[in-house]
Amino acid sequence: MFLGIRLQCARCHHHPFEVISQDDYYALAAFFTQLQSKSTTTFGELGFDAVVSVRGTGSIKHPRRGVEVVPRLLHSDVIDTGVHEDVRVPLADWLTSPDNRLFSRNIANRVWAHFLGVGLVDPVDDVRATNPPFNPELLDALADDFSGHGFDLKQLMRRIMNSRVYQLSSLARPQNAAHTRFYTHYNVQRLPAEVLLDAIDSACATREKFKGVPSGTRAIDLPDPNFKSYFLDTLGRPQRVVACECERTAQPNLAQVLQIANGEVLQRKLTDEHGRIESLMTNEPDDVAAVRELYLCTFSRFPDEQETTDCLESILRSTNRREGLQTILWALCNSREFLFNH
Repeated sequence: MFLGIRLQCARCHHHPFEVISQDDYYALAAFFTQLQSKSTTTFGELGFDAVVSVRGTGSIKHPRRGVEVVPRLLHSDVIDTGVHEDVRVPLADWLTSPDNRLFSRNIANRVWAHFLGVGLVDPVDDVRATNPPFNPELLDALADDFSGHGFDLKQLMRRIMNSRVYQLSSLARPQNAAHTRFYTHYNVQRLPAEVLLDAIDSACATREKFKGVPSGTRAIDLPDPNFKSYFLDTLGRPQRVVACECERTAQPNLAQVLQIANGEVLQRKLTDEHGRIESLMTNEPDDVAAVRELYLCTFSRFPDEQETTDCLESILRSTNRREGLQTILWALCNSREFLFNH
């Protein structure tokens, strides 16, 4: 995960697309053989279900040669385990060393992919010689800037978001509409499941409750996928059972459409007695002002003249004002402008 390299193939044989052998795989696995876990329901603020500790003993044998494997860094030397109480320490030091370009290039590529929709190396967890970056000079520049600022993620994000590429319009020319690889325009991408749920909460002035975490915890703050949410699972939240980035899917399906359009979560938030609609019913008698607030809390902009007219007509056609405002907020939350980064 920290290096952006897929090692699974090397568990059974030499990696077919990379200079990583079975020896390399088990040499890295040897860093974690001295760990033990103990189940608990009380550890940590959020109630983690296990405590991991170092027991000081433990080893792993090479499955083909039957010999005990000693910890060794990737493409590097064997570690003297006698000088370290926890043999993961030299591994962590190597991972985050300014000299380890695998780490800095991987993180730069992942952050770039997060903001631009597709990485300079794609998939982001498949960095290898036979899958080169689209623009190696740009990736090297981002990696050097990242490590040169002490691995400051905020600085890396600032550098990317201040770039001309990030600020391109999402309105593509007809000849470039299908292009996603060459950054001819901003790539429209759907909000991730956790972000979407928090965005709906923000629009509806509600807060989703998750069992076992402090009140007010947002979906993006959940430490793992063990917090029950049919909405998040349907919209693509990964279960984290494999290390592959492909576990989180952004491909739409019918269940996702139905969940947003007719699901219990959005309906419950629209009718919440402490939500935005009830607040407008109590504190904002003017329909035009109410429509403006709904546009601001969903699109972060004011409605244009035609949108205002359409919304006012929708309120008049509804059984009552509350139902009309709920219909407008439902429509806004189901729109492409709300569901997608663009």
